[in-house]
Amino acid sequence: MPLSQYSMADDVLTVSWAFPVPQQDVWNAFRQPSLLSQWLGRATECDLRPGGRVLIDHGDGFGSKSLVLTANEPELLAMTWNFPDEPESQLEFSLDPTEQGSTLELRHLKLGDLTGAYLPGWLTHLTFLEAAVSGTPLPAAQFWPLHSTLQALCP
Repeated sequence: MPLSQYSMADDVLTVSWAFPVPQQDVWNAFRQPSLLSQWLGRATECDLRPGGRVLIDHGDGFGSKSLVLTANEPELLAMTWNFPDEPESQLEFSLDPTEQGSTLELRHLKLGDLTGAYLPGWLTHLTFLEAAVSGTPLPAAQFWPLHSTLQALCP
């Protein structure tokens, strides 16, 4: 797992992750529904233009709704995050090229008391993202076992 670092300050979760592929390949996993479904959930709508919507079916009746705030391909994607029974929060994905591929910094803002609860989830999703962009997607059935393991390990 190429987790570079993470922090939980106030109501912001920040996770840095190194990928062995160019930043454009990671960006494509945000905008291509077939790749998005391999790491985040089934995209029922995916319009990455400012003002566009991203609707994700996470299964079991859970879905997230996002409004795109900023989309500067392939460097920055910012959007709202609306998940059932939670206050609206905000996501920022910053991508930078590196000699070995690229680095993603995920910032999940305005989480309030949920900051720590989101860490194992994002670590699980980013593990699945890395597998998807590397061409070896993980089976969906491995999501919750991995999440449970990371939840037990995370502070």
